[in-house]
Amino acid sequence: MLLGLPKMSKFEPKVHQGGNTTPYQKRDNGGGPGNTGGVNPPGGGELEARIAALEKAIPDIKEKLVGISGKVESIEKHSATKADLATLELNVIKWYVATAFAMTGLASAITFGLTKLLAH
Repeated sequence: MLLGLPKMSKFEPKVHQGGNTTPYQKRDNGGGPGNTGGVNPPGGGELEARIAALEKAIPDIKEKLVGISGKVESIEKHSATKADLATLELNVIKWYVATAFAMTGLASAITFGLTKLLAH
């Protein structure tokens, strides 16, 4: 038992004419306060009060939703896309290669210059 409610199977087999069994959702046709009659939503006479409470909460929900949507737009505006990351990766690789060539050229120039200077 969970929260005082008996454990019920969500599906129970239904036998068709051919003898096949197919699961179907169990319907609430029993009596009691939670009876939905198998068709109508639960709540009975208190349904109007529940709807009124929901309608009363709608302005607060809309206000919170506007705030959240503003934050989401800000995040989307400042976040990188796959294309941005691919471009960044390409630029970093270009800088690494260019730096390697420049350092190799500088080292060669220094070596050549020192060889010329010390050879005389």
